[in-house]
Amino acid sequence: MKQSLLLCSFCLIAAATQAQDISQRTTVERTISAGQAVDVQAFEAISARNVVERSGTASYTAGKAITLTPGFEARAGSVFQATIANVTAPSSEVRPELLVSATPNPFQEQTVIEYTLPEASTVKHTLTDARGGIIRQNQSDGVQPAGKHRIGVEGTNLSTGIYLYQIQTGNQTKTIRLLKQ
Repeated sequence: MKQSLLLCSFCLIAAATQAQDISQRTTVERTISAGQAVDVQAFEAISARNVVERSGTASYTAGKAITLTPGFEARAGSVFQATIANVTAPSSEVRPELLVSATPNPFQEQTVIEYTLPEASTVKHTLTDARGGIIRQNQSDGVQPAGKHRIGVEGTNLSTGIYLYQIQTGNQTKTIRLLKQ
């Protein structure tokens, strides 16, 4: 019975995420739990006074403003991203996604970032520490073809901790969390 309820809960959360309506303005008050990933979008503004727990992921995108009000907290070990960008209504057509992974992760000396471009694009790579400080950043020379690509991240000069690796193409951005041991 508990397993059935848990499975139903996951299905409802997934369906709610898939069927998200985009409004002009929205307020986020719900706690984002460990292992949960939430993407909130608004045409104009987002106001957040929620908690993003350790191992939770929150991505907020709004056209004009994102306000973090008293009560908002992104706890250590969580991933939080706020972006001001044009937000458009979702189309019914499925758009291929930029895919990004790291192996091994956690890593000690080196990890390999593998990414799959759905279409040819220029690519920007950014490695930041947990506080957002840029460690390394580079832009690819020219356009990379669609398909799988790999790039190594040398970690011998990095302190133990959490890092974020972001890949940005012409129209998509993906961020993954890296753990340096």
